[in-house]
Amino acid sequence: MAEEPQPVSPLVLDEYFAAADDRFLPALRRFHEPKKLAAVADRWKKDHRPWARAQVLAYLDQPLNVAGHEPVVKRLFKSAEERGDDEMLAAFAVAFDRLVRRIRKTRHHYDWQTRQSWQEEHLASPRDVMPHVGKGSAGRVRYVDLRHAGVSARRQQLLFTYHTRYHLRRRAWRYFRRMGHRAPDQYVPAVAKLLARYADGFLGSGESLLDSWSLMHACFRASDVLDFGASKVNVKAGRSLAELEAAPDFHELWARPAAVGVLLALLVEAQSRAVRAWGIQVLRKHPEEHFAKLQPEALLPLLDHADGDVQTFAAETLERLPAMANLDVATWLRLLRTRNIAALEIIARLMERHVKPDRLTLEQMVDVANAQPVPVARLGLRFLQAQVIRTPADRATIARLAQARAEGVAGEITAWALSVLGTPEHYDVNTVTPFFDSLARGPRDAAWKWLSPESPGYRDPALWSRLIETPYDDVRFNVIGELQRRQNLPGASAEQVTAVWESVLLGIHRGGRAKLAALRQISFAIQSDPARAEPLLPVLAVAIRSVRLPEVRTGLSAVVAAVGSHPALAAAVARHLPELQLTGEEVPA
Repeated sequence: MAEEPQPVSPLVLDEYFAAADDRFLPALRRFHEPKKLAAVADRWKKDHRPWARAQVLAYLDQPLNVAGHEPVVKRLFKSAEERGDDEMLAAFAVAFDRLVRRIRKTRHHYDWQTRQSWQEEHLASPRDVMPHVGKGSAGRVRYVDLRHAGVSARRQQLLFTYHTRYHLRRRAWRYFRRMGHRAPDQYVPAVAKLLARYADGFLGSGESLLDSWSLMHACFRASDVLDFGASKVNVKAGRSLAELEAAPDFHELWARPAAVGVLLALLVEAQSRAVRAWGIQVLRKHPEEHFAKLQPEALLPLLDHADGDVQTFAAETLERLPAMANLDVATWLRLLRTRNIAALEIIARLMERHVKPDRLTLEQMVDVANAQPVPVARLGLRFLQAQVIRTPADRATIARLAQARAEGVAGEITAWALSVLGTPEHYDVNTVTPFFDSLARGPRDAAWKWLSPESPGYRDPALWSRLIETPYDDVRFNVIGELQRRQNLPGASAEQVTAVWESVLLGIHRGGRAKLAALRQISFAIQSDPARAEPLLPVLAVAIRSVRLPEVRTGLSAVVAAVGSHPALAAAVARHLPELQLTGEEVPA
């Protein structure tokens, strides 16, 4: 059983408050004397220091579940109400909504006439539990049964009765509802501050959404899906929350042009996905003319948002802005760093429509083509294809396309780059080799496709000596295939070719056909030059001892053919393969 924290002295509490000590709030939550707390609240509500105000907001962000704190909550709330403090009233409204959290219960029914029974779920207010959301909550409200929680009798007191909780929720929302009638110009910004304070941790289920009284009234008061009672909100019979759409109270105020900027800011600041989804629905109902004067920079925070729905909405909104035609290149490049792929598709299409290639430098085009998202890389390729590459400096810039990363486009980018860099008049092994060494498979495949008999690299010893030493299996297999077509490779020594054979044959999990081709090439090499048998026979021994029968058969035939051509190799075969017995039929006299 956890020990009760030591009580705090009133003098210590006063000292912390006077000194603006951050230990004040933890100490306050361990203090339970209502009379003293009333005096603290009276000083607190009159304190004009920014620290004191921040402490009130921090206090309201925590669960209102400390026994004896009724005077603190009520006096601070009434003081904010008297001052007309929108931000403070928003914090109180959210805190009061957290006080009511119904739970699902099962109700059993029995019809004695038909002798049939059934069950149905309903929402009930837990009368003897204290609402509490622990640190690291997965989103649903966790309830602690006070009768079995092992806490003292004082701590088992609920902060308010449910009747009082319902009253506090209604009173907090009443402040904003009256504002909608008396000060309509202030209503939308004030309610936006309220909605921004709701967090996903308290809206993790359908019932927690229904119990958020101020949120439901602000966002869905005109909905025909919900039934708004005196103290509770329920879904109408035969309807479901899946049908719920934005139907705000004072909808005519949310439909004003001035509300667009407030809603865009709400999408950035909202801590709840439900609030962001509601804001997007309201914005989509606004006519085109409400976005006519909106600058693209206002949407940049939305494009960088972690919520993919917000990013997609921002990208769709960009298409509605007349100012996109005058956007500078730096802003366009920043837009292309958006993380949402669906949004990037729209941005890339808009950039191609509004930006001519001559507005970008060659370096910028290459950077765009080297981006990882496919829509961005494809856009960069189209810009490059419209360019004329003339100078050595231009070709050096194009060589950076070997860093292309976008799957599905990197191969096309490489093919275009080598069509410029790989011509006979401009060929340079140092600019071509990086494409064969690319980390992505697409550029390597495209580079090998370029390496045809018509290309200047086909007979370049410097290039082949580098390809022989490649760390990539696919390039090694291509080298083996090329050895099948050519007796030797330009610039490749016997030791280098042997290393390629060994790396292919020792690859346990890959390259079946390439291994058979390598075995046949080894056999031919031994027959052509018996002096190479000593380093190559151990490699053949590995193949013969393989569990794969095709490799065993090919390896055996290679050994037999080598010994048949050069009987003197029988002694070396016996050393490396003592289990292999060659009869006189295989070894000519």
